[in-house]
Amino acid sequence: MSQALIADVNAQNFQQVVMDNSHQLPVLVDFWAPWCAPCKAVMPVLEKLAAEFAGQFLLAKVNIDENPELANQFAVRSVPTFKLIKKGQVVAEQTGGQPEQVFRSFLEAHIERPSDNLRLQGRQAYAAGQVDQALALLAEAAQVDPNNYKVHLDLVQMYMQSGHLDKASELFNKLPDEAKNSKEGKPLSGILSFAEIMQHSDDLATLQTKLQTNPNDVDALYGFASILVIHQEYEKAMQTLLKLFALDRGFKDGAAQKALIKLFETLADQAPDLVKAYRRKLQNFLY
Repeated sequence: MSQALIADVNAQNFQQVVMDNSHQLPVLVDFWAPWCAPCKAVMPVLEKLAAEFAGQFLLAKVNIDENPELANQFAVRSVPTFKLIKKGQVVAEQTGGQPEQVFRSFLEAHIERPSDNLRLQGRQAYAAGQVDQALALLAEAAQVDPNNYKVHLDLVQMYMQSGHLDKASELFNKLPDEAKNSKEGKPLSGILSFAEIMQHSDDLATLQTKLQTNPNDVDALYGFASILVIHQEYEKAMQTLLKLFALDRGFKDGAAQKALIKLFETLADQAPDLVKAYRRKLQNFLY
């Protein structure tokens, strides 16, 4: 198993440890100082990520008090300062103490993980309707790189869309908080709440039959909206929930309005224009 790559670097070994290695993998250079409180606070975060990524990047720590020439060479004006070096060039920079997620995103943009190609193949297979192959590829990716939470989030989404809602919920609930609260994880958390509604509703064929018989069947509209969300038909889901709200705003203690707000929160980053338009429509009903 690969181990974390962490090194204390000075002017004498900088070329070998940082510049030479940067042609093989990304090197994150942490310029720090013993008197710097944010430096000390962020160090465990960086070491945790180095352990998690296990050999996919090198963390190189430079004490600027002992190596002022390196600080001058890289125009370090304050600490902590971070320089990400690939193939001998600085490709990204960051300053100050930051939350773990900032450093995670900072690294992920430049790290080629062994599981990424399998993940891409899995997504392509799923898009082509090859569900079993897609799930097998993602399972292999998860085995190759168990710390790549995006693989697990892809699996959650595929389980949901293929009707395996119990598996989706079980897997999502096992993920660490950084995965659940990530850019990719937050929308899934919201969508899973609609999966629970779907589990307590009739199947799609039954709901469609009921709505053909009575387009204003509020229970059927509620269940149908949840299915639309699971299948990423977000605008149709919003339209259905708005219709339900217009018919009976008190249905299940305001369930239609609550579901719309949950959907707005879920899609705020993914589809801001759609959310803005339907927020306005909901407000028109309210006022």
